[in-house]
Amino acid sequence: MQFRRRFAGIIVLLILPGMFIGLNAVRLQVASANAILKPHHSPAKNSLQILPRKQKALLGVPANTISLYENTTNNVTMYNQGCGAAQGAPGLIILDWGQPVYFGGNVYGTYDFGGHDDTDTAIMHAVANFAQGVWYCRTRYTDIAIAVGESNYYSDNAIPLTTWAWYADGQQWGEMINTLQSFINDNHYTGVVGINGAGDLEVEWNSFTLTSSLVNGYNSVTRHVYFDFGDDSPGWWSNYQVWYIAYGATDQLPLPEIYYNADATYDWEPLSIWACYNEGEPMYFKGTMAENAPGTNSPYQAFVDMYNAEASNSCTAKDLPGMIFSTEIFYAH
Repeated sequence: MQFRRRFAGIIVLLILPGMFIGLNAVRLQVASANAILKPHHSPAKNSLQILPRKQKALLGVPANTISLYENTTNNVTMYNQGCGAAQGAPGLIILDWGQPVYFGGNVYGTYDFGGHDDTDTAIMHAVANFAQGVWYCRTRYTDIAIAVGESNYYSDNAIPLTTWAWYADGQQWGEMINTLQSFINDNHYTGVVGINGAGDLEVEWNSFTLTSSLVNGYNSVTRHVYFDFGDDSPGWWSNYQVWYIAYGATDQLPLPEIYYNADATYDWEPLSIWACYNEGEPMYFKGTMAENAPGTNSPYQAFVDMYNAEASNSCTAKDLPGMIFSTEIFYAH
């Protein structure tokens, strides 16, 4: 889990010549920030194709990818990260950019893990360079779904504590994801790499009202999946609220932090059982996240803990064929 700080200054993005061309500016669309959007899942969430190429039937625990807490938007650094990812395991990779920041003038961004304020435009270019690194360093096995993430953490005056501001931030994040996917389509990278949204949405860090505004804003402008790689610590939000943020909203899917066995057995599995009884189906977990920190689960153990928890109930066991991702998150160097 991250612990972020405060709004600082604006980063000016310098594009490396020849590295990245052709992204359009992110557009802001204004809509009601207060409405809870009725889910309309199509296709069924348990059958969504996330990776560019469909995987064969999974045998055993998947090899883990490396996700990153990002600390820069430097073009060469991001390209090299993508190059390294291309030669690693296929699967889902989270690029986490930290807490939301509002710069004024309808410009949003994040405060990253290097202590920098990055606009969404800077992040967009950084992720495009990561995608280019994946493409140019690809192997015959490269099959990467990137999920571009921010958190719901706030501190000081980084972003106004209004539903409108959080909804607008979610919209701009969704528009950024659309533009990145258009870039990938236009450059014919689609057989190797794809783009999704993500959020480190922690129940301790913010209210359900503001977090749902963020999620609803995102889902109002894009149909790309939004992975919730946050927590489900009991006692902060209601079961319905955690379910809605992680799964119930239109294109949400959970990629839970299973840093300890209890995260699976006492937090997420009981919520999925609750969903069976109250929402008509289990939550379809696509995999798990581990953290590169002493004393926490390895990626293998995180996946096994969640898999075994799901297998313990006949309803939640329906999800097991859909658990295909394992990732471990590191602080980027």
